[in-house]
Amino acid sequence: MISFPSWQQTFLVQTRRPRNADPTYGRTATLIVPGLYLADLFTAKDEEQLTKLGITHVISVLEHAPTFSSSLPNLRKLHIPIADTSETDILKHLEITTAFINNALANSKDNKVLVHCFQGISRSATVVCAYLVATTSMHPTEAVAFVKAKRGIVCPNIGFRRQLEVFGKRYASEKVQIKAPRRSRSFVFSRNFSLRTRRSKSGDGGLTAMAESSTDKGT
Repeated sequence: MISFPSWQQTFLVQTRRPRNADPTYGRTATLIVPGLYLADLFTAKDEEQLTKLGITHVISVLEHAPTFSSSLPNLRKLHIPIADTSETDILKHLEITTAFINNALANSKDNKVLVHCFQGISRSATVVCAYLVATTSMHPTEAVAFVKAKRGIVCPNIGFRRQLEVFGKRYASEKVQIKAPRRSRSFVFSRNFSLRTRRSKSGDGGLTAMAESSTDKGT
């Protein structure tokens, strides 16, 4: 499990950089935390870029599943078919996307995950923020600020922000516990998360089924 004991310091360093000196406002894959990138569709479909970064897993968060180069047959893919509107229910997907990222990074230190939507601004950013909320001491507003500090164009729509707050409440008690004396500040998955993940894997379009189906179809 990845821990980020000094994410506050990283946030401060990132936000001190002037916008005109920040390459994160263009089409690029932005490293958010070790092994996890946030990008736009065009970067996600760039075979050379994926190979250069060593991407092994991709989460596509947009209406239609993109096609990837046949020269990347081992790329593991998860497609979340949603629109970028404040009325869209992204909350129901966040446990699955978080588990997909966590499993990929936990299974091998060489695995790298890229999450993208069309521009890497709202949908995919919300997915990345949810992962940070579930696996670190960050609360939703802190996660959004942290990701935006890394990638300046990040701006989840208001509906997604509200749903991220709801998602964060599932982990609020664990975040209180890590502030107690003699406890590590790095946050780990709770027993409740493990139970939810196991449920999502069994029967109703869960993580394993979605990932394998996406891979088999080459989407």
